[in-house]
Amino acid sequence: MNLLCGFGKRHVLIALVFCIPVQSAHLIYALLEQKQLQPSLIVIWMVFSFLFALLGLACAVATDNALGERVGTGTRLVVALLVAAAVMTVVSELLVFITPAWMMDEEKKMIGDYAGFVHRIAFRFVTSGDTALLLIPLYMMAQASRRATRRLHDAHLASLTAERNVVEADLRAMQARVEPELLFAALRAVDEGYARSVEHGERALDALIAFLRAALPAEAGNTSTVAAELDLVRAYVGVAELLSGPKLELEITAEPATRANAMPAMLLLPLARWAMDGAAAALKLVARQGNGVLEISLRSDLAASPSDETQAIAGVRERLEHLYGTRATLEASTEPHVRRAFIALPV
Repeated sequence: MNLLCGFGKRHVLIALVFCIPVQSAHLIYALLEQKQLQPSLIVIWMVFSFLFALLGLACAVATDNALGERVGTGTRLVVALLVAAAVMTVVSELLVFITPAWMMDEEKKMIGDYAGFVHRIAFRFVTSGDTALLLIPLYMMAQASRRATRRLHDAHLASLTAERNVVEADLRAMQARVEPELLFAALRAVDEGYARSVEHGERALDALIAFLRAALPAEAGNTSTVAAELDLVRAYVGVAELLSGPKLELEITAEPATRANAMPAMLLLPLARWAMDGAAAALKLVARQGNGVLEISLRSDLAASPSDETQAIAGVRERLEHLYGTRATLEASTEPHVRRAFIALPV
């Protein structure tokens, strides 16, 4: 385990923000008491204060990493305070052996003589504890806030994952509605085609196979491409011609740049089925892209007057709202003998 994992520039900035006002307050207090201070000594104290602040933060980070989520914030705070005070006391004692004599004399002028070794250790532990008591709780509160933010972010991601699973379940339900009701009728059409002639039967079987290949990809998922969705509509039209009899005039236009764009699976087929409902004589699809938006329009010419918006349109609207929120648009309109639909998706 790396106890100092996460220790970096952020902690250096925290130490600077902490030591500058604290040492400035000490300097002002000393000036008010009219104590004589050497500029070099002030600079050294500032450097030592910064280094000790870094040391205290390092102890807090190490304690936080060692204890983790096994204990509460309060326990981690108390342990970090004790560890920081103890480590800074030990470091202070070690500095005694390398600190110049004149600096030790200045310390005696400021503080006075110690009664003994125990008194000196206790004094350094208390003063180190004061520094830790000011600095470490601020750090721990910041860490607690970061943890709460991370948990909130994880919960949001889990919510998005659950919502995506709901959308995928809706997609499976939509596929289940489309495929079985068409499959049996298409199989009957294949049988009837073979009853007429081998050529008619093979043509019907080829159309059914093309549809199944487009509708049942090797790896089921909730995303597809514009090209795959257009191919699915084309294959569906081929099967629909087996069932309805008259040949449908199909026109599909797609800009080359749009064909590889990703889009939700099974999004166009429900719209095409809706547009063809009512004995469609012609169906036109146009896909284009501009300004970061994928636009797909459908228009059908019907032999009979169409009904109002159906459940298929409502299902597509709900999927778009789940996937894109307000960033996607679906417009559907019906007129005498005409149906139109328009989809705009962010890319």
